[in-house]
Amino acid sequence: MGKVIGRFDPTPSRTPEECERHYTEVHVRMAQDLLRPMPSLLSYCTNRAVAQADVNGGWRQRPRAWRFVVLRFTPGETLAFTPEQTEMVAQDHVNCLYRLRSCEVEESVLLDRVDGQLALAKFMIEADRAPGVDADSAWSVFSRLTDRVHATVNGAFGLRRLIVNRVVNEVECEPLDVEGQRPIGLLDDTTRLGYIEVYFDHARWGEEALGVLAAGGALRDPALVGVNLLRVEEVAPLGMSRGSDPARG
Repeated sequence: MGKVIGRFDPTPSRTPEECERHYTEVHVRMAQDLLRPMPSLLSYCTNRAVAQADVNGGWRQRPRAWRFVVLRFTPGETLAFTPEQTEMVAQDHVNCLYRLRSCEVEESVLLDRVDGQLALAKFMIEADRAPGVDADSAWSVFSRLTDRVHATVNGAFGLRRLIVNRVVNEVECEPLDVEGQRPIGLLDDTTRLGYIEVYFDHARWGEEALGVLAAGGALRDPALVGVNLLRVEEVAPLGMSRGSDPARG
């Protein structure tokens, strides 16, 4: 399966409230219309950061992230916009987002106990490698963090799924109104390491299980920067069960 994870911030050219309104009411609907006809697309999910673990093990820190997008494709496929569609999406970025970091990832499902649930609470850890640290060394550190997360949540009440995503490449973006709004190719090198996704039955169980990672210093290592442990609200504008969609024939 192909998978892309993107993250971005609200553009400073608009208020946060304007960015949120435009993203949810305009941008997502446009993306639905563009993505729905793609036969290779399996799902399109948006994630809004609503809480971040703090050094006390609580969740009172203001999130150092805004939104993420997760796209899944059939094996060997990826996003297939026409040049005109790509430009239309980029021009709409001016209205709501900047500093886009879109990465192709390799997904490994470490735990999967989902059994008919229709609603889950999601948590995410993101990380970059520090300046001067090579990619392999940084990934080894991130892998140890993944092992720590795995050991911490394995017996936790309400745990349903644990996924680790290793970044393969990152899209290069140029400014339109401000930085990081128009994709123009791939970066020669990326500092983004990966993402860890964790799902629980309820936000309370995830906060209780994962908060100890922040309090115990597991998220701090000189080889890593930008390590954020976030609770996110996930919505699926296009879900996995699209095979019976009459609009797709």
